Amino acid sequence: MYTHILPVLRCPCCGAGFELAESRKDDEEIAESRKCGEEIIEGKVLCGNGHTFCIHEGILDFQSQEQELFNSWNGHSEEDGNDNLDYELDAHKTVNQKKIEKDFLDSIIEEVRKLKSGFLLDIASGRGVLLREILKNIDADVTVISTDLSLQILTQDRLKLKRLNPHVKVNYIACDATNLPIRDCSMDMACTYVGFTNMANLMESGIRDTARVLKANAPLINSTVYMDENAEGAKRTARFFAENHMEGAEKIYLRNELLTIHKKYFSTVRERIIYEGIAEAVEGDLIPCGGEWFANALLIAE
Repeated sequence: MYTHILPVLRCPCCGAGFELAESRKDDEEIAESRKCGEEIIEGKVLCGNGHTFCIHEGILDFQSQEQELFNSWNGHSEEDGNDNLDYELDAHKTVNQKKIEKDFLDSIIEEVRKLKSGFLLDIASGRGVLLREILKNIDADVTVISTDLSLQILTQDRLKLKRLNPHVKVNYIACDATNLPIRDCSMDMACTYVGFTNMANLMESGIRDTARVLKANAPLINSTVYMDENAEGAKRTARFFAENHMEGAEKIYLRNELLTIHKKYFSTVRERIIYEGIAEAVEGDLIPCGGEWFANALLIAE
């Protein structure tokens, strides 16, 4: 974590600002190789009302808890890292699926590259799939804030990506996207690679809080997946959510529902369909369902 983001942080417990209470900077060799100032590796931040949170291995930790049903990273050992997981997941994809994914990421980056300075918030960074592409393409005057529920996955992302673009300051924060530790109207852009989709029944809360932290006219670049609500896959997904006490969460895949949610919190919403067609099955994925129609879409909300 870099100290210059302290003015845009707020305590998720009380809303007060933070100051750095304790710190240990990165060692000289790494700081020199990054050539981008001093990074706090171990330390604490303290809010005006006494709430304290730790910085551990460069990650500001707000003690968020991973989801039990989706993208739980605790099952993956630190020794294996997420490089092996990336390889395993890619091994199950066809050439066409890899192209669809690349086109989806490229479309997000096309929008992200419009930001030339300020703060870029990456919601639910996960394995760093989007973050990797951001760091390949972003301007040095942009400060990146990478967020995820998982301290473990962010720790691995930082180690994996820290030398990819040494001119960009990347701040990693383990936190809940429905209660971001970020001040109102302080971010210049937010983006996510289907991160809100993975939040399931908490998606709307995440979108609402992202709208809170964005400056006026600052965009949210939300990538999402549509499905046909009458398809068998949609019905199967609805049953899955109901069985796990998340009735109605299937709306995260329905176009009209998604547009309605975005319009509740943003003045304008632009839609870009990046791909639509019949899905090939992917092992472990609920959506898209093999043999059924789906679409990859960007919703650009301001």
